[in-house]
Amino acid sequence: MFSICTAYIEDGKLEETIKQYAESEKKFTEEIGVLFRKFFQCQIQPHIIWSITEWESEKAHHDAAQSIMGVRRDDRFAAIAFGPEPYFEIFCNEDESLTIGKFSEKFQIVIVIHGLISEKAKEKYLEIRKERIREYRAQLQWLSVFYNTYNSNEFVAFMGFNSEEYFNKIRKIDDYFLEEYLFTGLRNTLGMSYIANYNQFICKPILF
Repeated sequence: MFSICTAYIEDGKLEETIKQYAESEKKFTEEIGVLFRKFFQCQIQPHIIWSITEWESEKAHHDAAQSIMGVRRDDRFAAIAFGPEPYFEIFCNEDESLTIGKFSEKFQIVIVIHGLISEKAKEKYLEIRKERIREYRAQLQWLSVFYNTYNSNEFVAFMGFNSEEYFNKIRKIDDYFLEEYLFTGLRNTLGMSYIANYNQFICKPILF
């Protein structure tokens, strides 16, 4: 099970907050059920920090939230405890059929994609997404796609690249960007989308 979070850091507290993250990372160990954990900082809006954590179970997450973060066990609705700035978290499972490569600390660019699939067009959208990812598989260095455990129409994807130069070289596909082509489901003929909501963040990994 994965938890994917977005934190919006208060003005003037970015450096302090990242130091706090680095210090708290010592507590997120295999002993409490943490299998994988990474942070990504938006390049354009550095106060936006994404994180992904793989847990042994949802129970392990709730235990850690209670003991380390000091919030109630079921903290899906406890964003208010994190302060006045917005906070977003969802529990996810990975669609392993779409996975390409794996995370590397050498990555200079990580694209974080957050979308909501239109219920009416879900079947067609999933078909298009699967085909397009297959089409560009050889050019992708890391791709992981996760769907919300409690609402499978919501997804978050991570794409990682070793260099900005390589990313920029492969990014344009006709009139589309690579991530737009793979995930928005736009059709060349009518220009309509199969996706209800879409946002993306060009990030760099934060290595503690």
